[in-house]
Amino acid sequence: MVISPPSFLMPAVRQAWVRAGVDLDGPHNTAEFASRVADARVDGAVVDVQYDAPTLLRVVEVLEAFAVPTLFASSGRAAPGGGFTFSAEQGAINAIVRHLLGSDEKTIQ
Repeated sequence: MVISPPSFLMPAVRQAWVRAGVDLDGPHNTAEFASRVADARVDGAVVDVQYDAPTLLRVVEVLEAFAVPTLFASSGRAAPGGGFTFSAEQGAINAIVRHLLGSDEKTIQ
């Protein structure tokens, strides 16, 4: 599940994830994602790190209540200090998948 404004998930990024075998649900805004989490099987969530702190806290509280693995990512280029980048780059996709699925052995080919 992707929780972000529409601009976070560019068509080329979605296509790369689909080619990698990952079905992305979203993007969902912060007002609507909770009903989707309650009604669907969600393996993990990627949240746009650009939301303000109170919004991020509310999102995390809901995802934790449903035991959904979650990570925060930026779009575009990686931040100088590191972190996850939600992009079409295979290494970025693999890093997110490994983190959400909890294994260093899982990668998308």
